[in-house]
Amino acid sequence: MTYVPPDRDEPALDETRQLDISPAPAADHPRTADGAPVDPFAGQVLEVAEPAEPSPKRDRMAFQFIWEAILLLLTLNALFLLYRRENELFGDEFDGLMDALSRHALYLAPILLTALAIGMSLRLGAVNLAVPALAFAITVATPFETNVWIYMGYVAGAAVVAGLLYVLLVVAFRVPAWFSGLAIGVLVIAALPVTDRLADPGTYTLPGPPNGLYVFGGAAVLAIAGGFIGLAPGMRDGFSAVKRLADGEGERAASSVFLLLGGTILSMLLAAAAGYVTYMYALGPIEGANTVNFGPYGVYPTAVEPQLLAFAIALLAGTSLWGRRGGVFGAVFATIAVWAGLILWDQAVLDAGEDSWQADYSQAIFAGVLLVALFVSFALDRLGRPKEQVEPDNGIYTQEMRPFEPTDSAEGTGLFEPTLPDAATSQR
Repeated sequence: MTYVPPDRDEPALDETRQLDISPAPAADHPRTADGAPVDPFAGQVLEVAEPAEPSPKRDRMAFQFIWEAILLLLTLNALFLLYRRENELFGDEFDGLMDALSRHALYLAPILLTALAIGMSLRLGAVNLAVPALAFAITVATPFETNVWIYMGYVAGAAVVAGLLYVLLVVAFRVPAWFSGLAIGVLVIAALPVTDRLADPGTYTLPGPPNGLYVFGGAAVLAIAGGFIGLAPGMRDGFSAVKRLADGEGERAASSVFLLLGGTILSMLLAAAAGYVTYMYALGPIEGANTVNFGPYGVYPTAVEPQLLAFAIALLAGTSLWGRRGGVFGAVFATIAVWAGLILWDQAVLDAGEDSWQADYSQAIFAGVLLVALFVSFALDRLGRPKEQVEPDNGIYTQEMRPFEPTDSAEGTGLFEPTLPDAATSQR
């Protein structure tokens, strides 16, 4: 049966609504700066953000200060041993303990200055082997002038020229830093016969020795002030840039070149000052059983070269052989501690005699001090490096994923394998 709707006499009602398609007022449409309408379907332009540079990592200075605290304790212990044996060590040779300390401090000042010069060269990352050679050459060179103060100007000028030649070889010709220093050192030693020929044959008088505590105190102030300047992160980053420049890996940037030039000239001036103080106050070996005969000013078997002693003090202070890192008070503490140890060892050799085992092992003791200094420098350099940041492990996607390997059998694969109807089966 088919349903047939009944006929209606009434007309169908048109309930549709006519839409108003008149344009909206112009003020309601947002417009761009040039007056054009804004496309509502246009998205914002994606701005590419520049990657943020990671903040530079800073050295861990806690280990350096811990070592300096240990050095302070060792220094105080050595000074206490000297104080207990004051009469035995200084009673027959000096008027009192302060007189002995004043004379010994005058002898210690050149050693500390040489250690500062070597330490400055090491922290720059450009090892300058001309530093100890210059300090030694000035002590044996014949002065140009009878006036010791005018001669000081010649010494400073020679140090500046040597520093300029060193920087020229390293920066302009890319010569390795150690070989450049060795070449300048050989040049300085070779110039000694020339200075003898050009020197003024006139007589000259040297000033009397001042209070050595003031001279050593001035050198200590330079050491501590330089250590505090080296704490600045910007200065340490500059040292790293200089090391890359000296190794031939970094660019010859103006800042690195000027820092290398300034640091090299400063280290050469410190070395020249060490040699000049030795020359001007006639510091040298004293005949007889005098306790001033320690270190570089001693006679066999307790003598040691000032270069070796200065290198040992610089490394014991915490200066890194790999550049950048160094201490603040370490150079002063190490100088005093090594001096006290040499005084006590010299007295032990004197009591035992020159044929004793103490005399035979004196040079081995100095070699042992240098090996200990190398270990200290290595350990503080490794411990003082910035701590490596390890990314946190949140446990997501940390297991190793294996690639999918299809198999011939469908058993155990977990894949859906529909069962197809047999072609011979009749359709229902």
